[in-house]
Amino acid sequence: MHLDAEMEKLLGEIKVHSKAREESTINLSYGMPSSQSRGRPKPEAEQPGENRTAFARDRDRLLYSKSFFRLSGKTQVFMSPRNPLISNRMTHSIHVAQLARAISRWLHLNEDLAEAIALGHDVGHSPFGHMGEIVLNSLSREHLGKPFLHNVQSLRVLDILEKGGKGLNLSYEVREGVVRHCGEVETGIFMTGEPSDDLTKAYKEEPSTLEGCIVKICDRLAYVGKDIEDAAESGILSQGEIPPAISGVLGTNNGEIIDTLVRDIVLNFHNDRKDFMAANSREPTRKEIGIRLSPPVLEALNSLIREFNYPRIYHSKASMGYSAQTENMLRSLFGTFLDELDEMRAPDNNQSTLHRFQDQSGENPLLKKSLGELEELTGSFSQETIDHARALIIKENLEEFSGARSSMLYFLNQMSEEYRVSTNNPQMVIDYISLMTDTVATAIFESLTIPRPMV
Repeated sequence: MHLDAEMEKLLGEIKVHSKAREESTINLSYGMPSSQSRGRPKPEAEQPGENRTAFARDRDRLLYSKSFFRLSGKTQVFMSPRNPLISNRMTHSIHVAQLARAISRWLHLNEDLAEAIALGHDVGHSPFGHMGEIVLNSLSREHLGKPFLHNVQSLRVLDILEKGGKGLNLSYEVREGVVRHCGEVETGIFMTGEPSDDLTKAYKEEPSTLEGCIVKICDRLAYVGKDIEDAAESGILSQGEIPPAISGVLGTNNGEIIDTLVRDIVLNFHNDRKDFMAANSREPTRKEIGIRLSPPVLEALNSLIREFNYPRIYHSKASMGYSAQTENMLRSLFGTFLDELDEMRAPDNNQSTLHRFQDQSGENPLLKKSLGELEELTGSFSQETIDHARALIIKENLEEFSGARSSMLYFLNQMSEEYRVSTNNPQMVIDYISLMTDTVATAIFESLTIPRPMV
């Protein structure tokens, strides 16, 4: 779009105002302004008229991403609930984002950064909640020699799987906050860690921003009371059953519990900051102050999770009742999809058989092999030759693809050639399954296993 000089000047002023507003609301000693970001994996030129900060753009990319939309169909605790009052993975993420944004405002941190991390923190979750993650973890260890972890998969979704293999190209601080959001901190103290050039290996470290620490604790705050509320809505228990020793500290319902926990975090941070400034005559840096719960509140929270939520909710018959079915379903899908990929060959009746003649020696022998056989040839042929054969085989099968979701070709048709060539078969299957909603996984399983009537 062509902009005249007056319009360019106005938009430039808006951009300057936007960035100045961000920095005016953040305590630059310990908050993270977008101007200090480590940047994106691929540098981007700002679009003409862009008036959002980098973290605000990241938040919007996440909010409108396919992976975020899919969260509405993924289990939080209770499998595929029909009751709209019971949480799903999207409502949980929205609750985390709301809490993280509110606490960040009160602590003078970057609200956009905290919200972006929160919106993206669970996009790598499998269908069927934690049971689904357990199954994919087992399959990943068996076939890939590494665990499946939803936080690491979330980073993979955002970096690679979104936009057909291109990823969302988010800022480092958002990506780091997503991959490092896991880990129960029994001490209740969240201190910042160090950034890393390889987040897939440093996922166990603490976030390097206080905004990331806020999301990490808000993940816990958002589910502890809401899971009790959902269990009560399901008829498993009543909120009045919380032991008095715990409810006397935290409250008797989700609203009271959240209010107590948020108030405690905010007051502790401001008191710690005041004490630090009195002792040092300066503001603390983000390395010198943390996010914490006071001992009585922390003890009550840990007791609520360990002694009430786990035995009464997470390990209840209602929550565990579909474990066997979930495992059977996901293992069946994995086996079917992997067999399809491993056995996939170039169709003989395809016009692109002309591509088979690659050199003066005649027909390229690799194009007669299946994708599974190609994966076993690493080291016997150049990787470029293997990749070329793999790309052609998949391309020829896609040309004849009918469009059914019950085929791996449905997923591969959406992905870039670079992804299809560089990703091994088991990883592609896990990627496809991890993106499914509960309903889609169930429907595909039924289409593959339930015979269709002949008449």
